[in-house]
Amino acid sequence: MLLADYIMLGVIAVVVILGLVVGFSGGLKFFTSGIFGIVISVVVTYFLLGIVNSWQFVQDLLSKLNGMMGDLNPTLVNIIDQAILAVILFIIVQIVRIIIVKLIAGLFEIDNGFFKVINRILGIVVIAAVAVILGLLAFQIIYWVGGATAHDVAQALEGSVFKLDWLYENNPLRTLADYFTN
Repeated sequence: MLLADYIMLGVIAVVVILGLVVGFSGGLKFFTSGIFGIVISVVVTYFLLGIVNSWQFVQDLLSKLNGMMGDLNPTLVNIIDQAILAVILFIIVQIVRIIIVKLIAGLFEIDNGFFKVINRILGIVVIAAVAVILGLLAFQIIYWVGGATAHDVAQALEGSVFKLDWLYENNPLRTLADYFTN
């Protein structure tokens, strides 16, 4: 076994312990509050903005807003109304995110044996998912750094029991990044 494999065993142990201690509700609250919650809301707002912008009543409201702005440059008017729409949608997404998280966390915090077991098992799943994402991001950053660093990491991972060498070479983030750059 390689040093990376022992580190992986340590990460697995930490993930299991954290998942059991924090549970799904605690992990959900942590990863959807603060800066994480804002980032989630920004991403959701970005994806919803095009959909909401295509609704007819939204277009009617934006037309009225454009009419109220009078003789301003049309490009500036378009930027202003899209910014206003994005801010309003962001506030709505924030409120909905908070409500959904409170409802789901409240459900998993029910003082019942079944829900306690499910909360702990799903806690391990949430913490494991975050650990995998962080690991893939670390591999992607090493790939971007490139050169001797990327080569040394690839050599250090060769023969890993957990197939970390394969994961490093076939990182889904790298494949996605290569897709968009080619």
